Amino acid sequence: MSIARIRRSRRTAVAAAAVGTALLCGALALPAPAAFAVEPPQATLSVEAPDSIGFAGRPVEFTETITNTGTQSTTYNLVLDTTSDLGTPEHAITIDYKDPADGTWKAFPLEFNRGDHNVTYSGLLSWPDGLTVPAGGEVTVALRIGAPMGLPHDGASNGGFQSVALHSAVIARDGSWVALDQKTRTIKAEPLITSLSEVPDEAVAGGDPIEFDAVLDDPTPSDYVNLGNVLFTDPHATVQVRDEDGSWRALEKVSNGIPGDPVGVYLQGRDSGILAGDTTVTRVRVSYDATTPAGATRLGPCVFVNEGAVPFRGTTTCGTQSTVQILPPTAAS
Repeated sequence: MSIARIRRSRRTAVAAAAVGTALLCGALALPAPAAFAVEPPQATLSVEAPDSIGFAGRPVEFTETITNTGTQSTTYNLVLDTTSDLGTPEHAITIDYKDPADGTWKAFPLEFNRGDHNVTYSGLLSWPDGLTVPAGGEVTVALRIGAPMGLPHDGASNGGFQSVALHSAVIARDGSWVALDQKTRTIKAEPLITSLSEVPDEAVAGGDPIEFDAVLDDPTPSDYVNLGNVLFTDPHATVQVRDEDGSWRALEKVSNGIPGDPVGVYLQGRDSGILAGDTTVTRVRVSYDATTPAGATRLGPCVFVNEGAVPFRGTTTCGTQSTVQILPPTAAS
């Protein structure tokens, strides 16, 4: 078994454009096989795609294997496309391949197309001389797929999708554009989970702080970077987090500049991260000054990925808010 050496040329880019319209909805509308003086090309395709990827997370690795089931050496190309909901924005989906020459990941150019019922990203994975596989042999291509939902520090602020259909097809590099084998895999797009645990129901204005846990869980196979784990709170509140040495550290309150919007604090900083499968638990202490109006106030956990210069604007996932009843200072006596 070997890893394909994959390169993309101007010639193959033109070829990809020629078949782009045939890649919609996971089916190839390719012309009938040409007449062959010798045995027609044959191949099977095996796709080991992930069951899920992290929504706005880093890409997840997988492989596709082309097996030459014919009796003569054959040269192939690989066509890849994805189909997802209309809420999918540009720069939402990426596919990379690993160059075996230097072991680096390189972007696989995808063409974005918004249709009447869905969004597709499509392209042709090729190289100058194609991929030649001897009769009875196979070659494995190392790939990864991700849903970054935008560019670094320029994440989509709304819209999205719950899953993506990855369609793969192996074709013979003989001008016939016949799909020798093709597979479609549905990949879920799962978000981070943010929540608050055991938040007290009441707090006294000017009194003792309340304590609880802020929990950030990454149940996906994706790592996350450029992450802002935010707790929204009342402008009268002071928020502290407990460091590893047991001391409490006050956090700066941040506003997005929109009147009436709540202020927030970054529990781990604006550009933090979390690894696939990990959970981060932060002990939080919140106090309300003596001028805090009596009545209900809220604490809200949200996560922003790839925020830009404006706070709280990026790919957003929020958890359930908690309500705290503020009692007047006299209630402390």
